[in-house]
Amino acid sequence: MRRVKSCRVAAAFMAAAFLCGGCGTQAAQTPESPAQSEVSEEVAEEAPKSVEEVYKEIEQEVALESPLCMDGEFIENYYGIDTSVLEEYVFSMSEDAAQAETVIIMKVKEKDDMAGIAECLQTVVEEKKNEMENYIPEQFSIVEKSEVVEKDNCIWLVISENAEAITDIIESGLF
Repeated sequence: MRRVKSCRVAAAFMAAAFLCGGCGTQAAQTPESPAQSEVSEEVAEEAPKSVEEVYKEIEQEVALESPLCMDGEFIENYYGIDTSVLEEYVFSMSEDAAQAETVIIMKVKEKDDMAGIAECLQTVVEEKKNEMENYIPEQFSIVEKSEVVEKDNCIWLVISENAEAITDIIESGLF
């Protein structure tokens, strides 16, 4: 009886140690020099997320106004963006016509296509300004503050009251 109790206590301690220690990684279980540890952390931090993963993070962190993701056909027909030059993209606009909120994140396959995409995204800004200027002044001021941003092979446009927070998520996720 005493031996069974000892085994149970030992098993409980082992389970507690496992749970408290977490799963861990090979790097955490083997001794490393501080320089090796820093390199491992840098590699983990450098792995960029996909555009879709970044957008999901935005949805989790920021309250978006009735977001609706547009498909490639819409993007091509309304804004002239050839989606075949894109590696990946998210093109989200508010379903509510009274809201200017727009989050567009694109990765181009070839940097040569950036200028054309930037022009198309600037068209989105201009159209939003025209839609809001005389009807919804507070939304117009949000659009007016927006800008098309290019970095590496990524380009994005954020029109939102929460533009700064969204941009931070994009930059930390993609780079």
